[in-house]
Amino acid sequence: MLDIRYESSAGVSVALDSGVYVGRPNDLFSREWDYKLGYRALATASRGARKASFKAFFSDMAQADAFRRCADADMQKGTPGTLRVEGWFQRCFVVASEVDGIGGDYFAAKLTLVLLDGVWRRGTTTAFTPVQGSADYEFLDLPHDLPYDLGATPPQQYAINPGYSGSPAKLVVYGPAVNPSVRLAGNLYQVDVTVPDGGYMDIDPLRRTVTVVAADGSTTDAFSKAHRGSGEGSGEYVFERVPAGTSEISWDNSFGFDLTLYEEEGEPSWS
Repeated sequence: MLDIRYESSAGVSVALDSGVYVGRPNDLFSREWDYKLGYRALATASRGARKASFKAFFSDMAQADAFRRCADADMQKGTPGTLRVEGWFQRCFVVASEVDGIGGDYFAAKLTLVLLDGVWRRGTTTAFTPVQGSADYEFLDLPHDLPYDLGATPPQQYAINPGYSGSPAKLVVYGPAVNPSVRLAGNLYQVDVTVPDGGYMDIDPLRRTVTVVAADGSTTDAFSKAHRGSGEGSGEYVFERVPAGTSEISWDNSFGFDLTLYEEEGEPSWS
Protein backbone atom coordinates (compact mmCIF):
# COMPACT_ATOMS: atom_id res chain seq x y z
CA MET A 1 0.00 0.00 0.00
CA LEU A 2 1.33 3.41 -0.97
CA ASP A 3 2.10 5.61 2.06
CA ILE A 4 0.36 8.86 1.13
CA ARG A 5 -1.07 11.58 3.37
CA TYR A 6 -2.21 15.18 3.43
CA GLU A 7 -0.71 17.37 6.15
CA SER A 8 -2.47 20.65 6.84
CA SER A 9 -0.64 23.91 7.48
CA ALA A 10 -1.76 23.55 11.11
CA GLY A 11 0.07 20.21 11.35
CA VAL A 12 -2.95 17.87 11.19
CA SER A 13 -2.11 14.74 9.19
CA VAL A 14 -4.82 12.76 7.34
CA ALA A 15 -3.89 9.39 5.86
CA LEU A 16 -5.03 8.78 2.29
CA ASP A 17 -4.28 5.05 2.40
CA SER A 18 -6.64 3.98 5.19
CA GLY A 19 -10.28 5.05 5.51
CA VAL A 20 -9.61 7.30 2.54
CA TYR A 21 -8.03 5.51 -0.41
CA VAL A 22 -6.43 7.12 -3.46
CA GLY A 23 -4.29 4.20 -4.63
CA ARG A 24 -1.34 5.23 -6.81
CA PRO A 25 -2.67 8.28 -8.69
CA ASN A 26 -1.47 8.63 -12.27
CA ASP A 27 -1.37 12.42 -12.07
CA LEU A 28 0.97 12.42 -9.06
CA PHE A 29 3.41 10.13 -10.86
CA SER A 30 3.48 12.29 -13.96
CA ARG A 31 5.69 15.27 -14.69
CA GLU A 32 5.67 18.25 -17.00
CA TRP A 33 8.05 21.07 -17.92
CA ASP A 34 7.05 24.58 -18.90
CA TYR A 35 9.14 25.64 -21.90
CA LYS A 36 9.47 28.11 -24.73
CA LEU A 37 10.96 27.36 -28.11
CA GLY A 38 13.83 29.31 -29.53
CA TYR A 39 15.64 28.95 -32.83
CA ARG A 40 16.54 25.25 -32.97
CA ALA A 41 16.67 25.23 -29.17
CA LEU A 42 14.70 25.68 -25.99
CA ALA A 43 14.62 29.34 -25.01
CA THR A 44 13.54 28.57 -21.43
CA ALA A 45 12.65 25.52 -19.37
CA SER A 46 11.17 25.49 -15.87
CA ARG A 47 8.80 23.55 -13.67
CA GLY A 48 5.97 25.53 -12.11
CA ALA A 49 2.72 24.84 -10.29
CA ARG A 50 0.31 22.45 -11.99
CA LYS A 51 -3.08 20.80 -11.46
CA ALA A 52 -3.44 17.12 -10.64
CA SER A 53 -6.70 15.14 -10.46
CA PHE A 54 -7.41 11.62 -9.22
CA LYS A 55 -10.16 9.44 -7.73
CA ALA A 56 -10.59 8.90 -4.00
CA PHE A 57 -12.74 6.36 -2.16
CA PHE A 58 -14.01 7.39 1.30
CA SER A 59 -15.13 4.62 3.68
CA ASP A 60 -14.47 6.42 6.99
CA MET A 61 -16.81 9.39 7.28
CA ALA A 62 -14.98 10.95 10.24
CA GLN A 63 -11.75 10.88 8.27
CA ALA A 64 -13.54 12.29 5.22
CA ASP A 65 -14.74 15.21 7.34
CA ALA A 66 -11.25 15.76 8.77
CA PHE A 67 -9.74 15.84 5.28
CA ARG A 68 -12.35 18.31 4.02
CA ARG A 69 -11.97 20.63 7.00
CA CYS A 70 -8.17 20.67 6.83
CA ALA A 71 -8.11 21.24 3.07
CA ASP A 72 -10.75 23.99 3.15
CA ALA A 73 -9.11 25.73 6.12
CA ASP A 74 -5.82 25.87 4.20
CA MET A 75 -7.60 27.32 1.16
CA GLN A 76 -9.38 29.96 3.25
CA LYS A 77 -6.16 31.00 4.99
CA GLY A 78 -4.13 30.88 1.79
CA THR A 79 -1.57 28.67 3.51
CA PRO A 80 -0.80 25.48 1.57
CA GLY A 81 -0.85 22.02 3.03
CA THR A 82 1.70 19.34 2.20
CA LEU A 83 1.15 16.15 0.26
CA ARG A 84 3.54 13.38 1.33
CA VAL A 85 4.16 10.30 -0.82
CA GLU A 86 6.61 7.65 0.41
CA GLY A 87 8.94 10.20 2.00
CA TRP A 88 8.64 12.74 -0.83
CA PHE A 89 6.64 15.93 -0.32
CA GLN A 90 5.22 18.93 -2.13
CA ARG A 91 3.12 21.90 -1.04
CA CYS A 92 -0.39 21.90 -2.40
CA PHE A 93 -3.97 23.15 -2.22
CA VAL A 94 -7.03 20.92 -2.60
CA VAL A 95 -9.15 23.07 -4.88
CA ALA A 96 -12.08 20.75 -5.68
CA SER A 97 -13.84 17.54 -4.67
CA GLU A 98 -16.42 16.28 -7.17
CA VAL A 99 -18.56 13.45 -5.73
CA ASP A 100 -19.47 10.88 -8.35
CA GLY A 101 -20.90 8.02 -6.29
CA ILE A 102 -22.59 7.66 -2.88
CA GLY A 103 -23.40 4.43 -1.02
CA GLY A 104 -24.80 3.67 2.40
CA ASP A 105 -21.49 4.07 4.22
CA TYR A 106 -19.09 5.26 1.54
CA PHE A 107 -18.69 7.72 -1.30
CA ALA A 108 -16.31 8.29 -4.20
CA ALA A 109 -15.01 11.61 -5.45
CA LYS A 110 -12.63 13.15 -7.95
CA LEU A 111 -10.10 15.33 -6.14
CA THR A 112 -8.31 18.22 -7.84
CA LEU A 113 -5.12 19.59 -6.31
CA VAL A 114 -2.74 22.35 -7.30
CA LEU A 115 0.84 21.20 -6.77
CA LEU A 116 2.80 24.36 -6.04
CA ASP A 117 6.50 23.54 -6.04
CA GLY A 118 7.04 22.08 -9.50
CA VAL A 119 9.16 19.33 -7.92
CA TRP A 120 8.90 16.64 -5.25
CA ARG A 121 11.45 16.85 -2.47
CA ARG A 122 13.00 14.42 0.00
CA GLY A 123 15.33 15.55 2.77
CA THR A 124 18.39 13.75 4.14
CA THR A 125 19.64 15.11 7.49
CA THR A 126 23.17 14.76 8.85
CA ALA A 127 24.21 15.91 12.33
CA PHE A 128 27.58 17.64 12.73
CA THR A 129 28.95 17.90 16.26
CA PRO A 130 32.00 19.84 17.49
CA VAL A 131 35.27 17.91 17.26
CA GLN A 132 37.87 19.53 19.50
CA GLY A 133 41.59 19.09 18.97
CA SER A 134 43.46 17.58 21.92
CA ALA A 135 46.88 18.26 23.41
CA ASP A 136 46.82 14.97 25.35
CA TYR A 137 49.44 13.44 23.05
CA GLU A 138 53.10 13.27 24.00
CA PHE A 139 54.30 14.14 20.49
CA LEU A 140 52.26 17.36 20.60
CA ASP A 141 53.93 18.63 23.79
CA LEU A 142 56.42 21.39 22.98
CA PRO A 143 59.93 20.89 24.44
CA HIS A 144 59.92 24.31 26.09
CA ASP A 145 57.70 25.61 28.86
CA LEU A 146 55.45 27.89 26.81
CA PRO A 147 51.90 29.00 27.72
CA TYR A 148 50.48 26.77 24.95
CA ASP A 149 50.98 23.38 23.28
CA LEU A 150 50.12 22.09 19.85
CA GLY A 151 46.66 20.67 19.19
CA ALA A 152 45.46 17.91 16.91
CA THR A 153 43.78 19.21 13.80
CA PRO A 154 40.09 18.20 13.67
CA PRO A 155 39.46 15.70 10.87
CA GLN A 156 38.07 17.01 7.60
CA GLN A 157 34.35 16.34 7.27
CA TYR A 158 32.13 15.96 4.24
CA ALA A 159 28.51 16.37 3.21
CA ILE A 160 26.95 14.04 0.65
CA ASN A 161 24.19 15.17 -1.69
CA PRO A 162 22.61 11.94 -3.05
CA GLY A 163 20.61 13.76 -5.74
CA TYR A 164 21.54 14.21 -9.39
CA SER A 165 21.47 18.03 -9.27
CA GLY A 166 22.10 20.89 -6.83
CA SER A 167 20.02 20.71 -3.65
CA PRO A 168 18.63 23.36 -1.27
CA ALA A 169 20.46 23.25 2.08
CA LYS A 170 18.68 23.69 5.41
CA LEU A 171 20.83 24.38 8.47
CA VAL A 172 19.73 24.21 12.09
CA VAL A 173 22.44 25.65 14.37
CA TYR A 174 22.23 24.82 18.08
CA GLY A 175 23.21 27.42 20.68
CA PRO A 176 25.18 28.85 22.18
CA ALA A 177 26.74 30.25 19.02
CA VAL A 178 27.96 33.74 18.08
CA ASN A 179 27.84 34.77 14.42
CA PRO A 180 27.79 31.13 13.34
CA SER A 181 29.18 30.29 9.91
CA VAL A 182 29.59 27.08 7.92
CA ARG A 183 31.63 26.70 4.75
CA LEU A 184 30.21 24.08 2.43
CA ALA A 185 31.30 23.34 -1.14
CA GLY A 186 33.15 26.66 -1.22
CA ASN A 187 30.16 28.75 -0.12
CA LEU A 188 29.95 30.56 3.22
CA TYR A 189 26.65 30.27 5.11
CA GLN A 190 26.80 32.92 7.85
CA VAL A 191 24.35 34.86 10.00
CA ASP A 192 25.53 37.68 12.28
CA VAL A 193 23.42 36.86 15.34
CA THR A 194 23.81 35.28 18.75
CA VAL A 195 22.03 31.95 19.13
CA PRO A 196 21.23 31.57 22.84
CA ASP A 197 22.06 28.54 24.96
CA GLY A 198 19.18 26.08 24.68
CA GLY A 199 17.93 27.74 21.48
CA TYR A 200 18.60 27.24 17.80
CA MET A 201 18.71 29.05 14.47
CA ASP A 202 16.81 27.73 11.44
CA ILE A 203 17.99 28.60 7.92
CA ASP A 204 15.14 27.40 5.68
CA PRO A 205 15.92 27.56 1.93
CA LEU A 206 12.42 26.44 0.89
CA ARG A 207 10.64 29.30 2.68
CA ARG A 208 13.60 31.69 2.36
CA THR A 209 13.57 32.43 6.09
CA VAL A 210 16.20 32.73 8.83
CA THR A 211 14.78 32.44 12.35
CA VAL A 212 16.33 32.32 15.83
CA VAL A 213 14.29 30.40 18.40
CA ALA A 214 15.07 30.92 22.11
CA ALA A 215 14.79 28.24 24.78
CA ASP A 216 11.38 29.63 25.81
CA GLY A 217 10.07 29.29 22.25
CA SER A 218 10.14 32.98 21.37
CA THR A 219 11.28 33.71 17.80
CA THR A 220 13.31 36.44 16.10
CA ASP A 221 13.44 37.09 12.36
CA ALA A 222 17.13 37.12 11.46
CA PHE A 223 16.81 37.29 7.67
CA SER A 224 18.41 40.75 7.53
CA LYS A 225 21.46 39.43 9.43
CA ALA A 226 22.16 36.64 6.94
CA HIS A 227 25.00 37.00 4.45
CA ARG A 228 23.55 36.99 0.95
CA GLY A 229 26.49 38.41 -1.03
CA SER A 230 25.36 39.35 -4.52
CA GLY A 231 23.10 36.31 -4.75
CA GLU A 232 23.55 32.79 -6.02
CA GLY A 233 27.11 31.93 -6.96
CA SER A 234 28.66 34.87 -5.07
CA GLY A 235 30.41 32.64 -2.52
CA GLU A 236 28.50 33.79 0.55
CA TYR A 237 24.83 33.29 -0.26
CA VAL A 238 22.95 31.82 2.69
CA PHE A 239 20.50 29.94 0.43
CA GLU A 240 23.13 28.57 -1.99
CA ARG A 241 22.38 25.14 -3.43
CA VAL A 242 24.82 22.33 -2.73
CA PRO A 243 26.12 20.45 -5.79
CA ALA A 244 25.48 16.74 -6.25
CA GLY A 245 28.07 14.39 -4.81
CA THR A 246 30.53 14.84 -1.95
CA SER A 247 31.56 18.29 -0.70
CA GLU A 248 33.91 19.46 2.04
CA ILE A 249 32.29 21.11 5.05
CA SER A 250 34.04 23.08 7.79
CA TRP A 251 33.29 25.41 10.69
CA ASP A 252 35.05 26.63 13.83
CA ASN A 253 33.79 23.71 15.97
CA SER A 254 32.26 26.02 18.57
CA PHE A 255 28.72 24.75 17.94
CA GLY A 256 26.80 21.82 16.52
CA PHE A 257 24.31 21.84 13.68
CA ASP A 258 22.09 19.69 11.47
CA LEU A 259 22.36 19.88 7.68
CA THR A 260 19.41 18.76 5.55
CA LEU A 261 19.88 18.43 1.81
CA TYR A 262 16.73 18.19 -0.30
CA GLU A 263 16.74 15.97 -3.37
CA GLU A 264 14.40 17.30 -6.05
CA GLU A 265 12.60 15.13 -8.62
CA GLY A 266 9.85 15.69 -11.15
CA GLU A 267 7.83 12.82 -9.65
CA PRO A 268 8.09 10.64 -6.52
CA SER A 269 10.58 7.80 -6.86
CA TRP A 270 9.25 4.54 -8.34
CA SER A 271 11.72 2.40 -6.38
